[in-house]
Amino acid sequence: MNSRLVMLCSFAVLLQAGLSAAAVEAAQAVEVAGAKLAFVDYQGPATFSVESPEKHKLLIDFDPRTEREPPVLRIELAQSGPKTWPFFDVEVLDADGRAISVRRPGIEWHTLFLKLPVERGRFVVHAVEPPAGRPKRSSSKERQATDPATGLSVAIADWYGGRRAALSIRFDDSHPTHLSKVVPTLDEYGFRGTFMVNPGEHPPNSRRRSAFHTQRSEWEAVARRGNHEFANHTLHHQGAQNDEEMEYQVGEACEAIWRLFPDKSKLLALNLGGGTYWETTRTLRYYLDKYHLFDISGSLGMDDVYGNRVEAFRQHLQRHLDRSGWCRMHYHDIGDDHGASEANFRAALDIAKEHEAELWIAGMADIHKYQTERDQATLAIANRGPRRAAVTLSCSTDAKLYDQDLTIELALPQGWSPEQVTVSPIEPGRVVSPASISDNTAIRCDLPPITATYIVEKTQ
Repeated sequence: MNSRLVMLCSFAVLLQAGLSAAAVEAAQAVEVAGAKLAFVDYQGPATFSVESPEKHKLLIDFDPRTEREPPVLRIELAQSGPKTWPFFDVEVLDADGRAISVRRPGIEWHTLFLKLPVERGRFVVHAVEPPAGRPKRSSSKERQATDPATGLSVAIADWYGGRRAALSIRFDDSHPTHLSKVVPTLDEYGFRGTFMVNPGEHPPNSRRRSAFHTQRSEWEAVARRGNHEFANHTLHHQGAQNDEEMEYQVGEACEAIWRLFPDKSKLLALNLGGGTYWETTRTLRYYLDKYHLFDISGSLGMDDVYGNRVEAFRQHLQRHLDRSGWCRMHYHDIGDDHGASEANFRAALDIAKEHEAELWIAGMADIHKYQTERDQATLAIANRGPRRAAVTLSCSTDAKLYDQDLTIELALPQGWSPEQVTVSPIEPGRVVSPASISDNTAIRCDLPPITATYIVEKTQ
């Protein structure tokens, strides 16, 4: 059913009615179909009305009246709940159907700032279908199977290695302390970190210096060792004022990272950076798809300014362990008089170490790959005799980008012991080495995320 709300924002009329300035401000905001709209710092004569003729579509009619300066309309789209918008896929069109430039905060892409021309007009805010469509997510039932004849059951583990939850530890802005303190400390703990780098050279005609460029040889050495993951934090962490600038800031950062990891998957995490603004006519999906990126939203900030970070992380981690989820934490610089003290940094790592047996601590791309592969994969099983079954793993992800092995758990029938069981691919030239699970009634094996069939056999 169509919903229509009309908002008249005439400051003069409201004042004549005897309303206070606070009432005027309240009258300049409206909520419809999971979107909140309001002028930004404006109490002039201009008005707008908005209606939602269908899901994820707004029609905005603007009347400047006697206004001579272009006001800015803030549009905030719901991130959760039944009215959630797919805001990575949202664009804004003018009355002629042309995409127009919209300003968005780097880490709040669900918030749009639309600068309205001083003329009557209509604008369309809508979500477009991604070019490749939306991937089909398999159900939990499709990710497990049982052979009634033998009693053999197989399932895709929630996380790699059969861990209860995943943990990513992220570091933003290519800060020098990442090289002097963070990398050695993570190596000491045996943890893999994700470094959101700004790999550009010193910006031209600017006093700003690129910390990454200043220490490029050290970052290159970290990349060669391969213990940690790099991710795209844009070239210079400065935002963009048009399509071309955004293309440059995002695309060139990808190219720089790909050169550092020439033999790795090109799939990278993207974070556009807090405090930055991006003006573009395009959807975020355009940039994600073109440069093999995935957005990382939702993470626990670990800078000391937020207060009691160690205990906050302890509780944050426990919630994800309870829910078998992906726990994310992020830092900026580490050390005295920096974002997080070294003592608090180590205290958080100690908590993670306590749970190491039940946590998969990995890079953000590794975890995203596993999660995506798992959620789009299915399992099937067919009996091949009293001691044999054929297990088919079907994967729909692109193996060139999504190359993280999936962990398959096999619950053995009564009378089968792990040392008696082999897992062999039908295709020649490949080897699978199953590992026994501690209770001796199951085995795990790590399989590449491709569609293939494996023979599970009791050999004795």
